[in-house]
Amino acid sequence: MSQDYPARASRVIIPPLPFFREYQLQSAPWYYNLVSVAGLLLICALAWLTGRNRRRVYWPGFFWGLGIMLAMGALVFTLPMGRTVLLWLNRAVVALLDHAQAGIKFVFGPLALGPGQEGSLGFILGVQALPTVIFFMALSAVLYQAGIMQWVVRLFARLFVRTLGASGAESLGVASNIFVGVESAGMVRPFLPQLTRSEFFCLLTSCMATVASTTLGVYVSTLREVFPNIAGHLVSASIISAPAAILVAKLMEPETGEPVTAGRTVDPEVGRYGGYMEAITQGSMDGVKLLVGIVALLISFLSLVSLANGLLGWAGEGLGFPGLSLEGLLSRLAWPLAVAMGVPPADAGQVAGLLGERILVTEIPAYVHLSEILNQGGLQYSRSALVASYALCGFTHVGSVAIFVGGYGALAPTRLGELSRLGLKALWAATLATLVTGCVAGIFASGGNMLLGFSS
Repeated sequence: MSQDYPARASRVIIPPLPFFREYQLQSAPWYYNLVSVAGLLLICALAWLTGRNRRRVYWPGFFWGLGIMLAMGALVFTLPMGRTVLLWLNRAVVALLDHAQAGIKFVFGPLALGPGQEGSLGFILGVQALPTVIFFMALSAVLYQAGIMQWVVRLFARLFVRTLGASGAESLGVASNIFVGVESAGMVRPFLPQLTRSEFFCLLTSCMATVASTTLGVYVSTLREVFPNIAGHLVSASIISAPAAILVAKLMEPETGEPVTAGRTVDPEVGRYGGYMEAITQGSMDGVKLLVGIVALLISFLSLVSLANGLLGWAGEGLGFPGLSLEGLLSRLAWPLAVAMGVPPADAGQVAGLLGERILVTEIPAYVHLSEILNQGGLQYSRSALVASYALCGFTHVGSVAIFVGGYGALAPTRLGELSRLGLKALWAATLATLVTGCVAGIFASGGNMLLGFSS
């Protein structure tokens, strides 16, 4: 699979609003940081306005959520210790990717050689990036067998229970989503039939708002050559998106029932394997299934979007609107949200196009196009690249609705109807949660941040 994706709608030029001035980023770097603060509050208000039972919102949990996200942002961007940890995580992920390439190169030979290497045929997504999913799935299985993953997940779950007011079951599900995908449903399987509507909504939102470590390698492989230290930032983005998902979900679907696990933590229900060899084997087989699913979604959705764009373009020509496309429509809708995150108007059209593309055809093509934009110098400011990389870090697209509703529905068939009704609303909530994460990055971003690897 190569990177020949449909033309993006981010090429649509939208004039900047008159009350924004481009020079202010140089003369007053704090200006767009304040825009990100205002955007964070605006997006939270939008979540509250599009929710239900607004009088039942647990406001102490909301303010704790804001505090946790801002503390994480300050740790990553302003404190020396946080920067040290982030750079260490970046080196660790890059090292893991280098080791993953050993198996890929053995199987695919010259096809696995990346751009810049002698004999390389260029970047081939399906050979050089996507197979890393198999390695990370096997590694995750080994970490589960060793008990390390359960310990880390339990730590995050306790934090969410004690601060955000989330129940033990949903906290465990959200925490596990930081590290694994739909298979996280297995951790809370015994509680699924008894979950409240609010708990189910929170779990679905977190599934779509976060990215599993098993797919993180794909994004890093795509951006590592043009965005130094991207691995550390994407780990940071995925962690910040967990409390962001709970915050937005509880604004839109506050708890009105009585959760069985309210106020207490629960232990992961995922059992260990018979041994490490079984863990590696089963993890690898699960990785193959995940890889095939990703490839199938990319092929079908990219082709269907191309068909839809062809029909829209044909209709637009007849109606006097040449160049009409789904991405174009979504990018125009996303443009105010890109500006609200603190993206300078000169770059907002590009970032909005990426957000619209992510909703339609998954985040992988969006990250590939972000890499192309950075290679071509298409963004004027480094903060735009940083905010975009954080905001895109989520499994937030129409295909994920079927994946997660189907996954949870298979384990709780009596609740499938309710899950189906919550699916699209959870997609909207997850989109807002990733935008909240983008705002947090925008609040602390500054020109020439050493973590970016390039200056604004």
